[in-house]
Amino acid sequence: MTTVPPTLTDARGMGGIVAQDGFDYQLWYALGRIPGWLTDPAFEGLVIEGLEDVEARFFAPQAPHGRLLERYQAKMAQLSRSDLAEVLDAFAAFERAFPETARLHALVTPALPATLKWVEKDPERVRRARPFYAPFKDVAAASDAKLRADLIAAFGADHGALIAEAVDISTWAVDRSRPEGSVVAAFREAFPTLDVGVLKLKAGIDALYKVASDGRGQLLSRAQLLDCLEGALGVALVPNRSNLVLHLRSDRDGDCAGSLQLDTAAFAGGPVGFPPPTVWQAGMLDPLAQTARWAREGGISRIVLSGSYRLTTGFLLGWAFRSATGFEIDIPTRSGPWPTDAHGLSGQTPPAWQISRPSKLLETRLVVAIGVVRDPRPDIEHNLAGADSETMLTALLPDALTSAEETQASVRIVKAAIGETVAQLRPSAIDLYLVGPAAYSVALGHRWNGLPPTQLFEFLAADGSYRPTALLG
Repeated sequence: MTTVPPTLTDARGMGGIVAQDGFDYQLWYALGRIPGWLTDPAFEGLVIEGLEDVEARFFAPQAPHGRLLERYQAKMAQLSRSDLAEVLDAFAAFERAFPETARLHALVTPALPATLKWVEKDPERVRRARPFYAPFKDVAAASDAKLRADLIAAFGADHGALIAEAVDISTWAVDRSRPEGSVVAAFREAFPTLDVGVLKLKAGIDALYKVASDGRGQLLSRAQLLDCLEGALGVALVPNRSNLVLHLRSDRDGDCAGSLQLDTAAFAGGPVGFPPPTVWQAGMLDPLAQTARWAREGGISRIVLSGSYRLTTGFLLGWAFRSATGFEIDIPTRSGPWPTDAHGLSGQTPPAWQISRPSKLLETRLVVAIGVVRDPRPDIEHNLAGADSETMLTALLPDALTSAEETQASVRIVKAAIGETVAQLRPSAIDLYLVGPAAYSVALGHRWNGLPPTQLFEFLAADGSYRPTALLG
């Protein structure tokens, strides 16, 4: 077994360049994938004839490298079993040399031999049905196990396991006399409301073909592809590139099309509770910081939140995309989005916050208790020795928040009280206990600037305790 990693100038890397038969099957396949990729904000770009025929790169802040690849080998000729084994050997060699780099290896060809058609059909059937059976873990697991066993029986332990875990085998037939028809269909599927005639769309595909053909072997960025297509079509495929939909996947919801997605299930509480601060740092704070840097570099200034999350995660979202660093946030609520740049109460009375300031610190730390509707003080005093009216800054609002404007006014009121107390008592750190809506937690984190290091806590109703979660600063 070879241990030499694949490179761009070895025989394998040059294969796609020298094996042209007059019809660019791999190039047309790439053009057919581009519309779907463009709807994904995590898509950064692609290369044609890199280490593989077609490779697409995606921002993935929770991955070890911060990026992941999808790698496609496009074979115009019909494959035999030995041909398939050779392709799988190449995929396996990449995995050994560069682990945790690719999220998908794919083989695409116009047709499969009759004896191999099940290799496309069976995995697709299991994959398509998986979301329906998601609540029934044992049902889904049984089909996954059977498929894996079938693949191992047919292709051996190494190849079968690789197909089950990281390889997609599919067919893509194209009319060589009118290949743009397949790409037109891909555009209609990816952008169903696109109001552009077929001739105009074909002109856009011609422009895209030239850019892709001339750019073989180099990065074709998402921005470059969008500029090319939107210039040719005369319409905006992605109307506002300065907005990013950020979807938080927890144990209560699934994917959200057209969004950058973060897996926050491990930080959602529930029966397993919350992880310690060190896990929050590596699993949430670092990926969010990386996402904020990536967003700034991409000219993104507004974050549109989606999904479900607990108070600590909400606070970290606000903190990662702070106003001070150039971001605004649309916070989802039942009444619609509450933007963080909604200022002014239009003559309304500010929310009636009840603020009580401490006369001293608890050792060297400032204890801050914030409650919307519910008062957290009894639980804090029960869990924290020495916490009382003399050592605890409390901010209580007996009524629910009803608008973005009320929320922003509330943030200003509470933040001012905390800032004044910090200036007076000069604590080494803040212990923050917050109960209330997640929307307020996001909004408060969004303005949490110029304050000492802050330890956040979550309340566990099961045993009435508070647990430390993320540590900021």
